Amino acid sequence: MYKTVTASSPFIEVNVKLSPQEMLLLIHGLKYVIPCQSRFSRLSVDQWISRQLERLSSVVKNCLRDHQMSVMDDRAKQAFSALQELLKQSYSKTIPVKLWKRMTQEWKVLRRFLRMLKNRPDILIRRTDKCKVFYIGRADDFARKTEEYMSKTEAYEELTHGRCPLAEIIHAVQSLLNYLFSKNALTRKQCQMLCPKAGQLELAHYHGLPKPHKVMPSFCFERVR
Repeated sequence: MYKTVTASSPFIEVNVKLSPQEMLLLIHGLKYVIPCQSRFSRLSVDQWISRQLERLSSVVKNCLRDHQMSVMDDRAKQAFSALQELLKQSYSKTIPVKLWKRMTQEWKVLRRFLRMLKNRPDILIRRTDKCKVFYIGRADDFARKTEEYMSKTEAYEELTHGRCPLAEIIHAVQSLLNYLFSKNALTRKQCQMLCPKAGQLELAHYHGLPKPHKVMPSFCFERVR
């Protein structure tokens, strides 16, 4: 079924019967979005427009602030008004018949794929490092390899109490930096550079996924018997 192996081919370690359309959906990868997906959403057109406008406007406003430009002057207001009008025209525009057929077919493929994953609790799907292709494997193997690695390296600790210690770690680092500053071991500028930013941090996590960019191409897809 899968005669062509590409850099975006999924890494499959479990026997799953994927149709050519479902396989193509995985090959398209994370960046691929079904065209006109808003047509399948439960949100209204106005809600979609509001959501898109907020997302795009935030990017533009941050760019303007970075260049010391006002986001409240007449030119900015006219630009955001024009952007809203473009979004309204885009979402209210009639979809060509050919495109409607294509998006309907691809939406059905996606729904079948999601149903398959829901009915197969023994498998999991993740994205890999670097190349970002999809990985499909057995959930039991995934858990076993994770436990073996954590036990061998002692580099990770499982959080079983449901409480994230990240805030405590940040507070400890900040206290240490303040102590070093009080002892003139660091300047204030150095402390500011070393001080962690809570909104940009996360705990290190282990996912144990294979690295397809280091694997021979012949193993990057499922062999269908």
